[in-house]
Amino acid sequence: MKSINYKLLFLYRTYATIKKASRSKKFRLRTVLIVPFIIPIIASTGLVGWFSFRNGQQAIDDLAIQLNGEISARIKQHVLDYLNKSYNVLKLTDAGIQSGNLKLDDFEGLQRYFWQVVRQGDLESYLSFGNEQGEFVGVEHREDGTIQLKIRTKATEPMREIYLLDDRGDRQKRLKSAKYDTTFRPWYRAAVQARKPTWSPVYPFFSRENTSLGISPVRPVYDSNGKLLGVLSVNITLMRITNFLKQLYISPHGQSFIMEPSGHLVVSSTIPEPFKVKGGERDDRQIERMPAADSQNATVTATARYLRQHFGLFEAIKSSQHLKFQIDGAWHYVQVMPIQDGRHINWLAVVVVPENDFMARINANTRTTILLCVLTFAAATAIGVLASRWISHQIFKLNTASQEIASGNLDQHVEVNGIIEIEKLADSFNHMAFQLQESFERLETQKNSFARFFPPEYLKFLNKHGVTDIELGDHVSKEMAVMFSDIRSFTTLSEKMTPKENFDFVNAYLRQVSPEIRAHDGFVVKFLGDGMMAVFPNGVDDAVAAGVDKFKRVQKYNQKRESQGYLPIDVGMGIHVGHMMVGMVGEHNRIQGDAFSDNVNLTARLEGLTKFYGVSLLISEEVLERLSNPEQYKIRFLDRAIVKGRTEAIAVYEVLDAETEAIRELKLDTLQTFERGLQHYCRGNFTDAKACFEQVLAVNSLDKTAKLYLERVQELLLEGTPANWNGVWAFTQK
Repeated sequence: MKSINYKLLFLYRTYATIKKASRSKKFRLRTVLIVPFIIPIIASTGLVGWFSFRNGQQAIDDLAIQLNGEISARIKQHVLDYLNKSYNVLKLTDAGIQSGNLKLDDFEGLQRYFWQVVRQGDLESYLSFGNEQGEFVGVEHREDGTIQLKIRTKATEPMREIYLLDDRGDRQKRLKSAKYDTTFRPWYRAAVQARKPTWSPVYPFFSRENTSLGISPVRPVYDSNGKLLGVLSVNITLMRITNFLKQLYISPHGQSFIMEPSGHLVVSSTIPEPFKVKGGERDDRQIERMPAADSQNATVTATARYLRQHFGLFEAIKSSQHLKFQIDGAWHYVQVMPIQDGRHINWLAVVVVPENDFMARINANTRTTILLCVLTFAAATAIGVLASRWISHQIFKLNTASQEIASGNLDQHVEVNGIIEIEKLADSFNHMAFQLQESFERLETQKNSFARFFPPEYLKFLNKHGVTDIELGDHVSKEMAVMFSDIRSFTTLSEKMTPKENFDFVNAYLRQVSPEIRAHDGFVVKFLGDGMMAVFPNGVDDAVAAGVDKFKRVQKYNQKRESQGYLPIDVGMGIHVGHMMVGMVGEHNRIQGDAFSDNVNLTARLEGLTKFYGVSLLISEEVLERLSNPEQYKIRFLDRAIVKGRTEAIAVYEVLDAETEAIRELKLDTLQTFERGLQHYCRGNFTDAKACFEQVLAVNSLDKTAKLYLERVQELLLEGTPANWNGVWAFTQK
């Protein structure tokens, strides 16, 4: 009520001011009534929009600072961890020399030790030693997987010979020889000059297939009299750091790079080769380092120039700095963080993110606010025009009441007929303000609703118009087809992967196969780690077709994995049909989709049977009976089995279309023999059944179902036929 009184007071004082000015000017009543409505609406919506935009922008600034800081810290930690690993290898090698386990004049022993270090290729790729006499021994793990020995002795000087090493570290054959002087190499000079463990400057690696930049940790070795015996070195290519920056997701257009205080680029997430190669032949090639301020990447160039302008010298950057600057009129956030290890590594990690990567939603909200202002302005004008026409015949009463308004007697003015009409206009304004508030509250409600995880397909399935309509307990109960699928031997695969590799692998697999569920009018109820549960409301035809196409997707995915050097994967799928309840479960602030029915549990058991039968797609007898055109599939009867946890047998079938063409043809060629074996098996003629299954395996040794039956009949031949034998097998495992 107090808020309404304030608005009335503002309205009436505005009207009194107009009336006072009317001594020299006259105004139309329509103008007097419309303007007081428009001004508060424009002011309030404008202020709300402006504060909303400013608060959103401040939140984006805070988010950008936090994100850039975390990304820069990750880059710094990765670089230092990567470099310290090589430094520690040299430290351990020097310890072996100091303890006498390694002899610097025993190049054969050094060769063996270096080979042991680099042969796996995951620790260091090139470990070497050179002395003041120009002698050199180094072992390099090449990109093609071969290991080479590079050696120069007094017997070969001034030539350095290169040999291919076998899998035992022995010389296999001589590849080539070339002039080489250790004492003139950048890494050797850096160690001699520092007289302590240090890092070489960044220099080119021409010995690799592709010219790249690298850096070497070096460690001089002295005798007890302080005489230099030689230098240990590890060649570290910077490509691994480049690859890390490329794979590090920042934002849609964010990028990162590392440069030296001199301004030269070290690595970049967008520039594969931060240098220019001069000269044609390998031995005559030279490189020209690329200054960050003169790179071919506009963002890198602009960022480096801004930092140089802001700090004067890159050496002046001693601590992490967060800045904001413009590139071609667009604001960018930049975080620069020194990377120092106390051993001559002094780099600057730079992360650049366009403000537009964060501001898209804020700008959309601003446009919505402007649209609301325009709509509100139009509505207020229309209401004012209608109201002025409606009360124009009461102008005399309103004119008399204006005297009371001018004197400040608002109560009196409220009592007249004209004040009642103005109150209605004020109520209309309040109503419009309330509608605006209600709109913002609805947007906030939708935002909170989106935080509740659920598949979008539930909107159509549950017959809901929007996400805010979905409630805990919403469900549909009907007969549907349900599919469970899983990656076989996933535990074995995951043991060989890091958690991130596991995470990326599962997501890559699910991205491949999930579209086939939607393509056949199904939807994923929930993901189960490497597996999933999906339902098909329209029946079994969609489910079986999705299973076959899903297998084809897995085949294509396996081709890609094999091309990348990974093992292919096998997927098991089980499909059943029956009455079930699908809907939203959980609690008020966290809901998710799920399905409940004994038929759902049975489907999970059917998927588990695929690993025993060695098949990709297994369906129940109910699915087969409901297929509208089962002749379009190649289907093989497998068994009548009792799954664990149940007492009734169920007939299961294999859909051969979900097998490779070679396996499918072998199973079709042996189908009649396999079926005869099943007949003998069900009748208790185990000797004849054994002969049939052996014939099947003689043609198709990969038929795991035939192997399973052969194991059963051998067991039954030993133990005897059970009483009331009907061919049904009870599984005791999932």
